[in-house]
Amino acid sequence: MGINDILHTVYSCLPETPLPGAPSLSATISSYTSSSGEESSSGEDRVSALPDDLLRNIANLIRAADLRDGSGLVAFVSRVLTDHQGPFRWVHLSWNFLGNHQGELAQWLSLFADKGVETLILVNRPWPLDVLLPASILRCSSLRRLYLGVWRFPDTTGHPRGPDVFPHLQELGICHAILQEHDLEYLLACSPELKIFGLIQSYGFPSRVRISSNSVRCVLLWFSTAEELAVVTATRLQRLILYYTNPGRTSTTNVKIGYAPELTVLGYLDTASHVLEIGNTIITAGEKNVSPDAMVQSVKVLALMVCFSVASEVQTLLSFVRCFPHVETLHVMVERIRMPSIKEDVEEEYASDDELGSMFWEESHMTKVLLDQFRWGVNELGFLELVLRSAEMLESAVLVLDGGMSSEEVTQATRRLAWLQDSVKFASDECELTMFAPPRGSWSYHRASDLSLSDPFPSRHDARDARDGERVARASTIFGPSLKNLRER
Repeated sequence: MGINDILHTVYSCLPETPLPGAPSLSATISSYTSSSGEESSSGEDRVSALPDDLLRNIANLIRAADLRDGSGLVAFVSRVLTDHQGPFRWVHLSWNFLGNHQGELAQWLSLFADKGVETLILVNRPWPLDVLLPASILRCSSLRRLYLGVWRFPDTTGHPRGPDVFPHLQELGICHAILQEHDLEYLLACSPELKIFGLIQSYGFPSRVRISSNSVRCVLLWFSTAEELAVVTATRLQRLILYYTNPGRTSTTNVKIGYAPELTVLGYLDTASHVLEIGNTIITAGEKNVSPDAMVQSVKVLALMVCFSVASEVQTLLSFVRCFPHVETLHVMVERIRMPSIKEDVEEEYASDDELGSMFWEESHMTKVLLDQFRWGVNELGFLELVLRSAEMLESAVLVLDGGMSSEEVTQATRRLAWLQDSVKFASDECELTMFAPPRGSWSYHRASDLSLSDPFPSRHDARDARDGERVARASTIFGPSLKNLRER
């Protein structure tokens, strides 16, 4: 992955400004109500033309995408920050050669600390990656949201620690930065109100991600690699998101779940590259009798990533699901063979082996299953049949077709859907099976971290613009809403 691809991912994860887009070297001004109840004026103007008192209670967005060395912007920003009293509600500095101006950057962070800053987004571009972020960042105690990109985080050894360092910080994103394990531990220990923590495009820094926090509710490992992701003690953790943590699925990550009594959303667990450990038990492929100590009773929404052409991954999928006996919604992302060294194994035994699947599904609490990037492969179909004929509480089974399917393959899929209804006896009379064309776009960091959503994983309703909505509606008409309707047509 090149630097432009990395930065594209980083930028897509940054918080969206509450202000309309502004041109280079400008700030956008919007109405803002202060704590005293007074509303500032509204409009848009060049920063250089703004009177001093208007910058007290506004969110500042300063971008410089086209500057070559950044010196003009640095001098300009230094003057603005020095001359105005603050506080700064929103500061976004990116696309600048900030690494060439360490002294000025340290001064800015000191000004933010002294005058107050609530949201700070600071992204260095371009290389080198190991530009040291000034330690004065640790003095910005007024922060509520902090996103740092392409920096080497300062060594926290010897710095004051405790809840007074970041007493108000609720959201923290570390993007393609060098962060050591002890520095992560420091950040978590010094942020007593932290709710959302994300590692974005992080490649082994830190190599072990250990979560100990009494406040964090959502942890995301997003396009990042690590040897270990361990939830040690997280009393309020509700959501653990892992998304493309091992590109190519050639390495492994140990995913350890310790004490997380409120964990309700988990995924994507990858059956090829994640080694799942619950308590002190490593979950192995084909495990049929999971100990109660190796179960997480609180999880309601589970997402898995599996290549159905590899029999061992299917066995691992079934073992993983057994560890979460109260799952109500299961998402399965269907992966394809990527490495030529891996041979496809299309054994069908698991699909008809009641000992492996049906007894578990009969006792499950699952009401919805969604298979994404579905192509009607032999083992995909076998797994679907297993669920349909065994899950007695199932209300909805959703198939989202692979976007790479040809029109002829889609037509064949329609016929197979009708055949499935005729040939498989559903365990639940209430189950509705539907099939949809894939929506455009991709799953977003913003959706994954949105705690207002009970199920943040992608479904057929995600990533639609107006055309996609029509496209999905047509697919719904052709393929659904139910097999009964399809068969009658």
